[in-house]
Amino acid sequence: MSALTEKAQKLRQSFPASRGGTPPQDTGIRLATLPRPEGEWRLSWNVFEDRPYLRLQLWSKGEDGSFWPVKGQGLTIKLRELPNLAEGIQRALDMALEATRQHDTAKKLEANAPF
Repeated sequence: MSALTEKAQKLRQSFPASRGGTPPQDTGIRLATLPRPEGEWRLSWNVFEDRPYLRLQLWSKGEDGSFWPVKGQGLTIKLRELPNLAEGIQRALDMALEATRQHDTAKKLEANAPF
């Protein structure tokens, strides 16, 4: 093993096993959690300087099992943007219900096919 590799390993071993410190607290009121393989998306109601907003943030599990927010993987929604978001979600729900109905109808037709 080269001297450089040995020094690199020695330095690597000096670092803490986890990210160090305690994970930050999710201080908002959690409205929804969407589990994903890479962690979980959290939708929460937050307030900053007396101004409420929504936050959608990806949190990933650290080596010690605690959750940490993933830098660059989140967004905020201002209250004035909330009506547009709500209407978009309503349209998405309507489209999802229609797609589900079409899928169920196709499965029923397929099950009753004579061949």
